[in-house]
Amino acid sequence: MLDIFIFFYQYMDAFALLTLSAVGLMIIFGMMGVINMAHGELMMIGAFGAARSFHAGLPLPLALVAGGIAATVVGLVLERLVIRHLYGRLLYSLVATWGLSLILSQGALIVLGTSTPGIPSDFGNFEVGGLTFSVYRILLFVITVCVIAGLWALFRFTGFGLKARATMSNPDMARALGIDTKRIYMLTFGLGSFLAGFAGALFSLTAPIQPSFGASYTPIAFIVVVVAGSRNIILGLTMAALMLALVKTTFTINVNILGGYVAMLAAALLVIRFTPNGITEWLRQAQVLLRRLIADR
Repeated sequence: MLDIFIFFYQYMDAFALLTLSAVGLMIIFGMMGVINMAHGELMMIGAFGAARSFHAGLPLPLALVAGGIAATVVGLVLERLVIRHLYGRLLYSLVATWGLSLILSQGALIVLGTSTPGIPSDFGNFEVGGLTFSVYRILLFVITVCVIAGLWALFRFTGFGLKARATMSNPDMARALGIDTKRIYMLTFGLGSFLAGFAGALFSLTAPIQPSFGASYTPIAFIVVVVAGSRNIILGLTMAALMLALVKTTFTINVNILGGYVAMLAAALLVIRFTPNGITEWLRQAQVLLRRLIADR
């Protein structure tokens, strides 16, 4: 029983890490077709914003939200000044956001310093079978599930979600129907930036806060996004995170942490090799096959 609990504990932790790291990047890429190489820097801004807000006297929940808001403000400025001119130009957006990532990381080093006091994790621990486990890791998983459910509800039941899905599906038709696609893009980039900053704020309780804070999360986020594909944002993200978390957890327990990351990368390469459009392509093919079977009957 202890081995099973350890496996599921690490699996939940890996799922939360992968999902929170990638959700902001997934929203921007899936809805706008922009490869945001500055994603890690937005996470870093969220971590710095949360830490500074917490030490300024804000309660922890508000400090975490403040970190997300700080990243949102920076993201909206970048969208208005740079990103809005690069829609539909994938390689240009990649190079431009890579340059922005360098500017943000070096700017943070100059303005904010090499590090800042972190946020203490006072959630305590619990014991199972003589081993100690962190309560905060469980809380991260719960927050992750809430974020996924909240995004699904946002895109499924709100006017913004309807317009965003229409813009994603056919921006020219959406524009012809009177939807302000530029405003939708701006709000979508702001939402992705908030999610990146909020994730960085959450991770600031578990890692040192410094200008290179986001560098360790960016590769993870890109692996999840590539495996997920852009056909179905929420479902693709969830499926990719579940699959990669399973691979990572299995190899981490049986090999080591490095083996877990290597196995996760290998799994991503296999998925890309056989389904270049991402894991949701499997679902699309399964739906087509199911419809054919029903039609034949």
